[in-house]
Amino acid sequence: MHKLLLRPCPLCAGTGGPVLHAQNFAVMDELGMESQVDIVACGTCGMVFNDISTQQADLDRTYEEHSKYADTTLYGDEGEVELSPEAPWDVERLESTAAWLDSVLADKDLRLLDAGCATGTFLGALKGLGWENLVGLDPSPVATETATRVHGVETVTGSFLEPPGDIGEFDVVALSHVLEHLVDVRGAVEGIRTLTRPGGFAYLEVPDASAYADHLVAPFHDFNTEHINHFSLPLLCRLMEAFGFTEVESGAKVIRCSATHDYPAIFGLWQRSSENSKPEAFAGRDEELLVAIRGYVERSSELLSRFDATLNSELEGQDDVAIWGAGQLALKILSETVLAEKNVVAIIDGSPQKQGMHLGGRVVGAPEELRDSDYPVVVASVHHAEAIVHAITGAHGLANRLVLLG
Repeated sequence: MHKLLLRPCPLCAGTGGPVLHAQNFAVMDELGMESQVDIVACGTCGMVFNDISTQQADLDRTYEEHSKYADTTLYGDEGEVELSPEAPWDVERLESTAAWLDSVLADKDLRLLDAGCATGTFLGALKGLGWENLVGLDPSPVATETATRVHGVETVTGSFLEPPGDIGEFDVVALSHVLEHLVDVRGAVEGIRTLTRPGGFAYLEVPDASAYADHLVAPFHDFNTEHINHFSLPLLCRLMEAFGFTEVESGAKVIRCSATHDYPAIFGLWQRSSENSKPEAFAGRDEELLVAIRGYVERSSELLSRFDATLNSELEGQDDVAIWGAGQLALKILSETVLAEKNVVAIIDGSPQKQGMHLGGRVVGAPEELRDSDYPVVVASVHHAEAIVHAITGAHGLANRLVLLG
Protein backbone atom coordinates (compact mmCIF):
# COMPACT_ATOMS: atom_id res chain seq x y z
CA MET A 1 0.00 0.00 0.00
CA HIS A 2 1.28 3.47 -0.96
CA LYS A 3 0.36 6.35 1.33
CA LEU A 4 0.69 10.09 1.80
CA LEU A 5 3.05 10.36 4.74
CA LEU A 6 2.30 11.96 8.10
CA ARG A 7 5.99 12.70 8.43
CA PRO A 8 8.06 13.82 5.44
CA CYS A 9 11.09 11.69 4.67
CA PRO A 10 13.82 12.65 7.18
CA LEU A 11 16.46 12.63 4.41
CA CYS A 12 14.90 14.07 1.25
CA ALA A 13 11.52 15.39 2.53
CA GLY A 14 9.61 13.05 0.20
CA THR A 15 5.88 12.94 0.96
CA GLY A 16 4.81 9.48 -0.17
CA GLY A 17 5.88 5.86 -0.16
CA PRO A 18 4.88 2.24 0.45
CA VAL A 19 3.91 0.87 3.85
CA LEU A 20 6.26 -2.02 4.67
CA HIS A 21 4.72 -3.01 7.99
CA ALA A 22 2.00 -1.82 10.37
CA GLN A 23 3.30 -2.22 13.92
CA ASN A 24 0.88 -2.41 16.84
CA PHE A 25 1.85 -1.58 20.42
CA ALA A 26 0.28 -1.87 23.83
CA VAL A 27 1.08 1.68 24.86
CA MET A 28 2.91 2.95 27.93
CA ASP A 29 0.49 5.70 28.88
CA GLU A 30 3.04 8.06 30.44
CA LEU A 31 5.27 8.07 27.35
CA GLY A 32 2.77 9.45 24.83
CA MET A 33 3.18 6.49 22.49
CA GLU A 34 1.20 5.82 19.34
CA SER A 35 -0.54 2.44 19.44
CA GLN A 36 -0.16 1.81 15.71
CA VAL A 37 2.76 2.95 13.57
CA ASP A 38 3.36 2.40 9.87
CA ILE A 39 6.93 1.55 8.89
CA VAL A 40 7.35 3.15 5.47
CA ALA A 41 9.91 3.57 2.71
CA CYS A 42 10.33 6.93 1.04
CA GLY A 43 9.18 6.66 -2.57
CA THR A 44 11.95 9.04 -3.63
CA CYS A 45 15.18 7.99 -1.85
CA GLY A 46 14.28 4.64 -0.26
CA MET A 47 14.90 5.70 3.35
CA VAL A 48 12.91 3.59 5.83
CA PHE A 49 11.35 5.21 8.88
CA ASN A 50 8.44 5.23 11.32
CA ASP A 51 5.62 7.39 9.96
CA ILE A 52 4.65 9.08 13.22
CA SER A 53 2.98 12.32 14.20
CA THR A 54 4.86 12.55 17.51
CA GLN A 55 6.95 15.70 17.83
CA GLN A 56 10.59 15.82 18.89
CA ALA A 57 9.71 17.80 22.02
CA ASP A 58 7.56 14.87 23.18
CA LEU A 59 10.37 12.39 22.56
CA ASP A 60 12.88 14.63 24.35
CA ARG A 61 10.55 14.88 27.33
CA THR A 62 10.38 11.09 27.46
CA TYR A 63 14.17 10.79 27.48
CA GLU A 64 14.41 13.54 30.08
CA GLU A 65 11.77 12.24 32.47
CA HIS A 66 12.06 8.49 31.94
CA SER A 67 15.72 7.94 31.13
CA LYS A 68 16.77 4.33 31.58
CA TYR A 69 19.95 5.68 33.18
CA ALA A 70 18.00 6.91 36.20
CA ASP A 71 17.96 3.28 37.34
CA THR A 72 21.40 1.73 37.62
CA THR A 73 20.12 -1.78 38.37
CA LEU A 74 21.24 -3.85 35.40
CA TYR A 75 21.81 -7.49 34.63
CA GLY A 76 25.43 -8.55 34.24
CA ASP A 77 26.96 -11.08 31.87
CA GLU A 78 26.29 -13.98 34.22
CA GLY A 79 22.75 -12.92 35.07
CA GLU A 80 23.45 -11.42 38.48
CA VAL A 81 21.93 -8.07 39.36
CA GLU A 82 24.59 -5.39 39.65
CA LEU A 83 24.82 -1.63 40.01
CA SER A 84 26.38 0.14 37.04
CA PRO A 85 25.68 3.32 35.04
CA GLU A 86 25.90 1.30 31.81
CA ALA A 87 25.37 -2.32 30.86
CA PRO A 88 28.65 -4.20 30.32
CA TRP A 89 27.99 -4.60 26.59
CA ASP A 90 27.45 -0.84 26.23
CA VAL A 91 30.74 -0.22 28.03
CA GLU A 92 32.44 -2.64 25.66
CA ARG A 93 30.98 -0.87 22.60
CA LEU A 94 31.83 2.63 23.76
CA GLU A 95 35.37 1.78 24.85
CA SER A 96 35.98 0.15 21.48
CA THR A 97 34.67 3.24 19.67
CA ALA A 98 36.87 5.51 21.78
CA ALA A 99 39.95 3.42 20.99
CA TRP A 100 39.16 3.49 17.26
CA LEU A 101 38.60 7.25 17.20
CA ASP A 102 41.80 7.82 19.18
CA SER A 103 43.78 5.77 16.68
CA VAL A 104 42.32 7.55 13.64
CA LEU A 105 42.58 11.15 14.87
CA ALA A 106 45.68 10.77 17.05
CA ASP A 107 45.37 14.26 18.52
CA LYS A 108 44.33 14.24 22.15
CA ASP A 109 44.08 18.05 22.34
CA LEU A 110 41.01 18.18 20.10
CA ARG A 111 37.84 19.55 21.70
CA LEU A 112 35.14 16.87 21.46
CA LEU A 113 31.39 16.96 22.06
CA ASP A 114 29.53 13.72 22.76
CA ALA A 115 25.93 14.59 21.86
CA GLY A 116 23.64 12.11 23.59
CA CYS A 117 26.39 11.24 26.07
CA ALA A 118 24.15 9.23 28.45
CA THR A 119 26.23 8.48 31.56
CA GLY A 120 29.52 9.40 29.95
CA THR A 121 31.18 6.04 29.34
CA PHE A 122 32.47 7.11 25.90
CA LEU A 123 33.88 10.34 27.36
CA GLY A 124 35.40 8.43 30.27
CA ALA A 125 37.11 6.04 27.85
CA LEU A 126 38.59 8.95 25.88
CA LYS A 127 39.70 10.59 29.11
CA GLY A 128 41.47 7.37 30.03
CA LEU A 129 43.31 7.56 26.68
CA GLY A 130 44.56 11.05 27.48
CA TRP A 131 41.88 13.30 25.97
CA GLU A 132 41.08 16.32 28.14
CA ASN A 133 38.88 18.76 26.19
CA LEU A 134 35.67 16.78 26.51
CA VAL A 135 32.03 17.90 26.81
CA GLY A 136 28.90 15.76 27.10
CA LEU A 137 25.36 16.83 26.14
CA ASP A 138 22.21 14.88 27.04
CA PRO A 139 18.52 15.70 27.71
CA SER A 140 18.50 13.64 30.91
CA PRO A 141 19.73 15.51 34.00
CA VAL A 142 20.28 12.19 35.77
CA ALA A 143 22.53 11.03 32.92
CA THR A 144 24.63 14.20 32.83
CA GLU A 145 24.98 14.28 36.61
CA THR A 146 26.14 10.66 36.56
CA ALA A 147 28.61 11.35 33.74
CA THR A 148 30.20 14.19 35.69
CA ARG A 149 30.24 12.30 38.97
CA VAL A 150 31.54 8.98 37.63
CA HIS A 151 33.91 10.16 34.91
CA GLY A 152 34.81 13.70 35.97
CA VAL A 153 33.87 15.24 32.62
CA GLU A 154 32.10 18.48 31.78
CA THR A 155 28.44 17.99 30.84
CA VAL A 156 25.50 20.11 29.73
CA THR A 157 21.85 19.12 30.12
CA GLY A 158 19.80 19.95 27.05
CA SER A 159 18.68 19.00 23.57
CA PHE A 160 21.20 18.56 20.80
CA LEU A 161 18.74 20.23 18.43
CA GLU A 162 18.68 23.35 20.63
CA PRO A 163 22.09 23.43 22.34
CA PRO A 164 23.02 26.26 24.71
CA GLY A 165 24.28 29.28 22.80
CA ASP A 166 27.54 29.45 24.71
CA ILE A 167 28.60 25.87 24.11
CA GLY A 168 30.97 26.95 21.31
CA GLU A 169 32.51 25.04 18.40
CA PHE A 170 34.22 21.66 18.52
CA ASP A 171 36.97 19.88 16.65
CA VAL A 172 34.97 16.65 16.87
CA VAL A 173 31.21 16.09 17.31
CA ALA A 174 30.17 12.50 18.05
CA LEU A 175 26.67 11.04 17.95
CA SER A 176 26.64 7.35 18.81
CA HIS A 177 23.18 5.80 18.42
CA VAL A 178 21.38 9.13 18.46
CA LEU A 179 20.20 9.86 14.89
CA GLU A 180 17.82 6.88 14.91
CA HIS A 181 15.88 8.63 17.72
CA LEU A 182 15.38 12.03 16.05
CA VAL A 183 12.39 13.26 14.05
CA ASP A 184 14.34 16.01 12.27
CA VAL A 185 17.42 14.22 10.91
CA ARG A 186 18.39 17.00 8.51
CA GLY A 187 18.08 19.51 11.34
CA ALA A 188 20.36 17.31 13.42
CA VAL A 189 23.04 17.14 10.74
CA GLU A 190 22.78 20.91 10.27
CA GLY A 191 23.32 21.14 14.03
CA ILE A 192 26.40 18.93 13.72
CA ARG A 193 27.77 21.23 11.04
CA THR A 194 27.07 24.32 13.14
CA LEU A 195 28.87 22.87 16.16
CA THR A 196 31.81 21.52 14.14
CA ARG A 197 34.53 24.02 13.25
CA PRO A 198 35.55 24.19 9.56
CA GLY A 199 37.95 21.31 9.00
CA GLY A 200 36.65 19.50 12.08
CA PHE A 201 35.18 16.01 12.24
CA ALA A 202 31.85 14.29 12.85
CA TYR A 203 31.56 10.70 14.08
CA LEU A 204 28.20 8.97 13.61
CA GLU A 205 27.03 5.48 14.52
CA VAL A 206 23.53 4.05 14.07
CA PRO A 207 21.90 0.62 13.75
CA ASP A 208 22.34 -0.99 10.32
CA ALA A 209 18.84 -1.52 8.94
CA SER A 210 20.15 -3.42 5.94
CA ALA A 211 21.31 -6.20 8.30
CA TYR A 212 18.34 -6.38 10.70
CA ALA A 213 17.28 -9.75 9.32
CA ASP A 214 20.72 -11.27 9.91
CA HIS A 215 20.48 -10.62 13.66
CA LEU A 216 16.82 -11.36 14.33
CA VAL A 217 16.06 -12.79 17.78
CA ALA A 218 12.73 -11.14 18.62
CA PRO A 219 9.99 -10.28 16.10
CA PHE A 220 10.13 -6.70 14.83
CA HIS A 221 12.63 -5.88 17.57
CA ASP A 222 14.06 -3.02 15.50
CA PHE A 223 10.63 -1.49 14.83
CA ASN A 224 10.10 0.03 18.23
CA THR A 225 8.87 3.19 19.91
CA GLU A 226 12.36 4.73 20.20
CA HIS A 227 14.15 3.90 16.95
CA ILE A 228 12.21 5.85 14.35
CA ASN A 229 14.81 6.01 11.54
CA HIS A 230 16.31 2.97 9.82
CA PHE A 231 19.53 3.81 7.97
CA SER A 232 21.75 2.07 5.47
CA LEU A 233 25.39 3.08 5.05
CA PRO A 234 24.92 4.46 1.50
CA LEU A 235 22.07 6.71 2.67
CA LEU A 236 23.99 7.90 5.73
CA CYS A 237 27.03 8.75 3.59
CA ARG A 238 24.91 10.65 1.05
CA LEU A 239 23.27 12.60 3.86
CA MET A 240 26.63 13.75 5.23
CA GLU A 241 27.87 14.65 1.76
CA ALA A 242 24.80 16.86 1.23
CA PHE A 243 25.86 18.91 4.25
CA GLY A 244 29.43 19.44 3.13
CA PHE A 245 31.17 16.57 4.94
CA THR A 246 33.80 14.43 3.23
CA GLU A 247 34.13 10.81 4.26
CA VAL A 248 37.32 9.87 6.09
CA GLU A 249 36.33 6.29 6.86
CA SER A 250 33.09 4.34 7.21
CA GLY A 251 31.98 0.77 7.63
CA ALA A 252 29.78 -1.81 9.31
CA LYS A 253 30.27 -3.75 12.52
CA VAL A 254 28.47 -6.07 14.89
CA ILE A 255 28.15 -5.11 18.55
CA ARG A 256 26.73 -6.82 21.62
CA CYS A 257 23.32 -5.74 22.91
CA SER A 258 23.03 -8.27 25.77
CA ALA A 259 25.00 -11.04 27.41
CA THR A 260 23.94 -13.45 24.67
CA HIS A 261 23.00 -11.46 21.55
CA ASP A 262 24.37 -8.86 19.17
CA TYR A 263 23.11 -6.43 16.56
CA PRO A 264 24.44 -4.68 13.46
CA ALA A 265 25.64 -1.09 13.25
CA ILE A 266 27.14 1.29 10.70
CA PHE A 267 29.57 4.07 11.48
CA GLY A 268 31.66 6.74 9.87
CA LEU A 269 33.99 9.65 10.39
CA TRP A 270 33.50 12.68 8.16
CA GLN A 271 35.44 15.94 7.85
CA ARG A 272 33.62 19.23 7.50
CA SER A 273 34.42 21.41 4.51
CA SER A 274 36.12 24.71 5.26
CA GLU A 275 33.44 26.44 3.21
CA ASN A 276 30.14 27.65 4.66
CA SER A 277 28.01 26.66 1.68
CA LYS A 278 24.32 25.85 2.06
CA PRO A 279 23.30 22.18 2.33
CA GLU A 280 22.55 20.51 -0.98
CA ALA A 281 19.34 18.69 -1.78
CA PHE A 282 19.56 15.00 -0.92
CA ALA A 283 20.35 12.92 -4.02
CA GLY A 284 20.37 9.18 -4.53
CA ARG A 285 18.30 6.11 -3.75
CA ASP A 286 18.96 2.81 -1.99
CA GLU A 287 16.92 -0.01 -3.53
CA GLU A 288 18.80 -2.66 -1.55
CA LEU A 289 17.53 -1.31 1.78
CA LEU A 290 13.93 -1.80 0.67
CA VAL A 291 14.66 -5.42 -0.28
CA ALA A 292 16.42 -6.04 3.03
CA ILE A 293 13.59 -4.59 5.10
CA ARG A 294 10.97 -6.63 3.24
CA GLY A 295 12.98 -9.73 4.11
CA TYR A 296 13.17 -8.64 7.73
CA VAL A 297 9.39 -8.14 7.87
CA GLU A 298 8.79 -11.60 6.43
CA ARG A 299 11.14 -13.29 8.90
CA SER A 300 9.77 -11.29 11.84
CA SER A 301 6.21 -12.27 10.92
CA GLU A 302 7.22 -15.93 10.94
CA LEU A 303 8.93 -15.55 14.30
CA LEU A 304 5.93 -13.74 15.80
CA SER A 305 3.73 -16.64 14.66
CA ARG A 306 6.06 -19.06 16.43
CA PHE A 307 5.93 -16.98 19.60
CA ASP A 308 2.13 -16.94 19.42
CA ALA A 309 2.05 -20.72 18.93
CA THR A 310 4.29 -21.16 21.98
CA LEU A 311 2.03 -18.97 24.08
CA ASN A 312 -1.09 -20.79 22.86
CA SER A 313 0.44 -24.13 23.79
CA GLU A 314 1.94 -23.09 27.14
CA LEU A 315 -1.14 -21.16 28.28
CA GLU A 316 -3.85 -23.51 27.01
CA GLY A 317 -6.71 -23.56 29.51
CA GLN A 318 -5.06 -20.82 31.55
CA ASP A 319 -7.02 -17.57 31.71
CA ASP A 320 -4.90 -15.67 34.24
CA VAL A 321 -1.28 -14.90 33.40
CA ALA A 322 1.48 -12.56 34.52
CA ILE A 323 4.06 -10.84 32.32
CA TRP A 324 7.64 -10.16 33.40
CA GLY A 325 9.20 -7.31 31.48
CA ALA A 326 7.71 -4.00 30.34
CA GLY A 327 10.07 -3.47 27.42
CA GLN A 328 9.62 -3.38 23.66
CA LEU A 329 8.75 -7.07 23.26
CA ALA A 330 5.98 -6.79 25.85
CA LEU A 331 4.48 -3.86 23.94
CA LYS A 332 4.15 -6.10 20.88
CA ILE A 333 3.08 -9.48 22.28
CA LEU A 334 0.41 -7.89 24.49
CA SER A 335 -1.28 -6.58 21.35
CA GLU A 336 -0.38 -9.12 18.66
CA THR A 337 -0.55 -12.57 20.30
CA VAL A 338 -2.99 -14.66 22.33
CA LEU A 339 -2.02 -12.54 25.34
CA ALA A 340 -4.45 -9.93 24.03
CA GLU A 341 -7.24 -12.41 24.93
CA LYS A 342 -5.88 -13.40 28.34
CA ASN A 343 -6.53 -11.87 31.73
CA VAL A 344 -3.15 -10.33 32.43
CA VAL A 345 -3.27 -10.08 36.21
CA ALA A 346 0.14 -8.49 36.60
CA ILE A 347 2.89 -6.87 34.57
CA ILE A 348 6.16 -6.98 36.51
CA ASP A 349 9.45 -5.24 35.86
CA GLY A 350 12.61 -5.19 37.94
CA SER A 351 13.31 -1.55 37.09
CA PRO A 352 12.00 0.99 39.62
CA GLN A 353 11.83 3.44 36.69
CA LYS A 354 9.02 1.42 35.09
CA GLN A 355 7.20 0.41 38.25
CA GLY A 356 4.09 2.53 38.74
CA MET A 357 3.77 3.35 35.04
CA HIS A 358 0.77 2.11 33.03
CA LEU A 359 1.16 -0.38 30.19
CA GLY A 360 -1.99 -1.14 28.25
CA GLY A 361 -4.04 0.28 31.12
CA ARG A 362 -2.32 -1.93 33.72
CA VAL A 363 0.03 -0.69 36.43
CA VAL A 364 3.56 -2.09 36.15
CA GLY A 365 4.41 -3.68 39.48
CA ALA A 366 7.42 -4.85 41.46
CA PRO A 367 8.49 -8.51 41.74
CA GLU A 368 7.10 -8.73 45.28
CA GLU A 369 3.58 -8.65 43.85
CA LEU A 370 4.01 -12.22 42.61
CA ARG A 371 4.80 -13.68 46.02
CA ASP A 372 2.36 -16.44 47.04
CA SER A 373 0.85 -16.46 43.52
CA ASP A 374 0.72 -19.43 41.16
CA TYR A 375 0.14 -17.62 37.85
CA PRO A 376 2.32 -18.69 34.94
CA VAL A 377 4.80 -15.92 34.14
CA VAL A 378 5.62 -15.05 30.54
CA VAL A 379 9.18 -13.74 30.30
CA ALA A 380 8.75 -10.90 27.80
CA SER A 381 12.37 -10.71 26.72
CA VAL A 382 14.69 -12.70 24.54
CA HIS A 383 17.85 -10.63 24.84
CA HIS A 384 17.86 -10.75 28.64
CA ALA A 385 15.84 -13.93 29.26
CA GLU A 386 18.62 -15.82 31.04
CA ALA A 387 19.30 -12.93 33.41
CA ILE A 388 15.60 -12.48 34.13
CA VAL A 389 15.11 -16.18 34.89
CA HIS A 390 18.11 -16.02 37.21
CA ALA A 391 16.59 -13.01 38.99
CA ILE A 392 13.11 -14.58 39.27
CA THR A 393 14.27 -17.90 40.64
CA GLY A 394 17.31 -16.67 42.52
CA ALA A 395 17.21 -13.11 43.83
CA HIS A 396 13.39 -13.07 44.16
CA GLY A 397 12.91 -16.73 45.05
CA LEU A 398 9.69 -17.17 43.04
CA ALA A 399 8.41 -20.62 42.07
CA ASN A 400 5.90 -19.62 39.36
CA ARG A 401 5.97 -21.61 36.13
CA LEU A 402 7.93 -19.63 33.53
CA VAL A 403 7.04 -19.38 29.85
CA LEU A 404 10.04 -18.54 27.67
CA LEU A 405 10.00 -17.26 24.11
CA GLY A 406 12.67 -17.79 21.48
